Amino acid sequence: MIDPATGALALETNPAGSEPRRFLIIDDDDLDRMVIERKLGQMEPGAVCCHAATADAALRLVAEDPAFDAAFVDFAMPDEDGLSTIRALRRQKALELVPVIMVTGSADPVLAASSIIEGADAYLSKEDMTDSRFAWALVSASERARLRREARAKEIAMREFAFNAAHDLKSPLNGITGFAALLAKAVDDVSPQAREFASKIRTQGLKMAEMIDSMLDYAIAGEAIGETPVVALQDVADDAVASTRAELDAIAASIRVSVTGQAPMDRIQIERVLRNLILNAVKYRASAIPEIAIRTRHVAGTLAVEVADNGVGVPSDLRDRIFEPMQRAHHQSVDGHGLGLAISRKIINAHGGRIWCEARPGGGSLFTFTLPEA
Repeated sequence: MIDPATGALALETNPAGSEPRRFLIIDDDDLDRMVIERKLGQMEPGAVCCHAATADAALRLVAEDPAFDAAFVDFAMPDEDGLSTIRALRRQKALELVPVIMVTGSADPVLAASSIIEGADAYLSKEDMTDSRFAWALVSASERARLRREARAKEIAMREFAFNAAHDLKSPLNGITGFAALLAKAVDDVSPQAREFASKIRTQGLKMAEMIDSMLDYAIAGEAIGETPVVALQDVADDAVASTRAELDAIAASIRVSVTGQAPMDRIQIERVLRNLILNAVKYRASAIPEIAIRTRHVAGTLAVEVADNGVGVPSDLRDRIFEPMQRAHHQSVDGHGLGLAISRKIINAHGGRIWCEARPGGGSLFTFTLPEA
């Protein structure tokens, strides 16, 4: 937290008589773990330190008792690197907002940036682990985690507001569409124009209801991920194709699925991401018969899922923006609310992966999302 007297960062300490703070130290070197524990003891006498030599051992400790106040993660370990370990920790509900400090054997600015991107709150080199640098890493990580907790609280408040606003909007809207339907029946004997107007009132009301539902979907996407068992991606892809078969057959689109691998996931939500990408390929098709391909790549413990199409493509300056709410690359050509890709990104982020769009060689789009591979 910020010290109001000095304007500097200051470590949050437990009030007298409260439970000692618990720290998780993940490092395959016994001596390095003892050094970190000693420095923590100097900063906070009575601190409880739990040691793990591997990522799997750390996850077992978390499963037994997830109440940790901060975690130190070594980069180079026998079973996986520290970046994968951070992703695994962040997937634990109890640790998604806990301060995490990456500890490495060398001061590498590229690795430092990568660790922050993957979810670390601070970076500490073993070569220069002075008391002051150690203290600064822990304090700054704690401050980042505090800001993240505040942001999460605001996000929850906004989501509750969205639910309440949607409920308040849907009630009168249901009345509008209902009375519009009655009006359409009551004006059978009047001019065709009057019947047309009544029909348009109802159609626009239903579209507004769909938009409200889509906004609610966006508000909760990725937030309701429960258990993440290991699932074969082939099964998820097959279900996504089956659920979009009517839309594919209606335009004689071809789809090829060539996927392998397993990943821990909320099966329903990942299927939704694939369904969104398939339907996008159907919506934004070119004059040629649509051809869609779903395939996988396995890269350093990550499962990359690719969905390629031969559609109209996405302009280069919009390939990032289309994942923002209410943003579309082709506003006039097809109906839509611009929320499908935004929902997909929230789901993939919640799984510890990322999603992006590129131009497909030969025309069309290539959407890729990643999942931590089992």
